[in-house]
Amino acid sequence: MLLAPEKNLSGMEFWDKLYDAKDRNSEIYAMVVAVVQQETLQGLAWELEFDGAYDVRGVVPFSETGLPNEKMMNYFVGQEVKVIIKGIDKKNNLVACTRREPVEQARERIIRMVEEGQQIEACVSFVTDIWVGLDIGGGVIVDLDRKRAGTSRSIPLNAIYHEGQRVKVIIEKIDRDNGIISVLPVDPWQEVRYSRGDIVSGEVVHLGEKNIFVAIRAGLVGIAPYPANGKTPEIGERFKFKVNEYDPDKKSLSLGYFDPEIIRGRKKNREYWKKHGRNRSKRADK
Repeated sequence: MLLAPEKNLSGMEFWDKLYDAKDRNSEIYAMVVAVVQQETLQGLAWELEFDGAYDVRGVVPFSETGLPNEKMMNYFVGQEVKVIIKGIDKKNNLVACTRREPVEQARERIIRMVEEGQQIEACVSFVTDIWVGLDIGGGVIVDLDRKRAGTSRSIPLNAIYHEGQRVKVIIEKIDRDNGIISVLPVDPWQEVRYSRGDIVSGEVVHLGEKNIFVAIRAGLVGIAPYPANGKTPEIGERFKFKVNEYDPDKKSLSLGYFDPEIIRGRKKNREYWKKHGRNRSKRADK
């Protein structure tokens, strides 16, 4: 049973739901609002906020987060997680929670279902310029460093990935004895082919010092110059581009802005010279 958050609960109703969730060992939603040093727990812990009761704090020590290392904890601040309540201290408005148990259940289920070499879909949980965390299901996080996660050596990771993005990955290795799953992203550069002059639509995902980075599809990011009008585009804006160069082996995509007026002018010029060129040839023959 999954207890969905409800708005504007009365105090008694709120506590009744928490006690009911604890008794049923049900998963509930809570928001990670801080990573703190807990003296009583002698280590880092998440502080959780439950919807409808901002003075009540949930506590999840690192050992109960279900994460492979402590440094990941910071990237979940501001995110909603599913936890199981293990204890309630109503007098002090504290709720002891675990995320580890539902994550371990999900990990066991995934290990039973997948095979090495199988392609699955994952969700980007967090991303930095050197690190990506992928949720492969049920909160099971697999982390990839810059070398393993990058789909292009010249593109920053936070230009390739964004939180909540769905990406295709390959199950690289399964260690069933230790419950470890390794994955690699599917190479998007080998899935499509573009030729010089092709017109594509792309979303601005990163602003560099001299160029902008444009996502054509998940994981496939090209480079384009800043607009000639001097206006800086915004992250998330979409434009039409023409392909200048596409090299899937080098993972390189060079783009230029698509200007329909220029294309229209070139077409008129070709038609003009085609027509008048023939006329000059006929006059020369006479």
